[in-house]
Amino acid sequence: MSRSWRSAMRAAARALLALLAFSCIFTPAVARAAGDLDFPPTDYTVRSVDGVHVIGHAHFAVTTSAGGLTTVRGEYRFLDGEYDNDEATVRASGDGSLPRLVHSHHTFFHADGSLDRESQTDVAAGIGRCTIYENGKPQVSTVQLDFPPDSFAGDAVMLPLQRFLRTGGKGKISFHAFNCIPGPKLLKVTGSASPPAPWNYYPGNLTQVDVEPDFGWINVVIEPFLPRFQAWFDPAENWFFVGGESARYYKGLKYLMVRVRKAEAQMQTAPAHPPKAAVPTPQARPTSQVPLMPIE
Repeated sequence: MSRSWRSAMRAAARALLALLAFSCIFTPAVARAAGDLDFPPTDYTVRSVDGVHVIGHAHFAVTTSAGGLTTVRGEYRFLDGEYDNDEATVRASGDGSLPRLVHSHHTFFHADGSLDRESQTDVAAGIGRCTIYENGKPQVSTVQLDFPPDSFAGDAVMLPLQRFLRTGGKGKISFHAFNCIPGPKLLKVTGSASPPAPWNYYPGNLTQVDVEPDFGWINVVIEPFLPRFQAWFDPAENWFFVGGESARYYKGLKYLMVRVRKAEAQMQTAPAHPPKAAVPTPQARPTSQVPLMPIE
């Protein structure tokens, strides 16, 4: 084996190691950016805050449009006829950081279809707006806001929480969340994760994340008035969001939401009992299948 050939092999090995190191530096950032918005259409059951009663259903989906914008959409339908639609549009970053909020719009409706209230943000314009309808007339509160890059609104708050868990979930995470309490506020919030443990409403050991506004020492005084949120993620499914405890809006209905598993979804599309075959008699007519029965 010639000396020149050995030298060439060593040079090739050094180049390969450098390429692998370069890949290790940059590939995870790209994967994280893509994974943040990798959320398949998912159904949730909405329960009373004590978990006893089913009070509605929710559906989450992520859609991508032209221009690199992605919308996180949540649709909530309650059994009393009320409903709301939540949309938060973000732009994926090219450097591996979290997606940036572009705008959001959360609308709440009464059972008769009339508007109850709205929550809106427009980051480029620096606008946060909260509207409450009283006797059909809008009471609008608008403020100018300086949205930091870590600002989120509506169901898009799942994005920083998932990233936090996927990168180790140690200590606390801080970011900004827009909320109407009842006027427009951009709150600094913190989240902390508990070790995986069983949850009554979903199988496996799940990680619970508690999120609350961070006003420093004054939290002790105003804690009863602060909006709080709890979320559960499944480490066995790459920290998928499987449930949460929240309020519909500030001082509104509190509820639990629990992911509908595939087996449950299949059960709800199948007959509750197998159809019985007709007994052939001279007078018998063909029998129909047993009708579908709703399954909570």
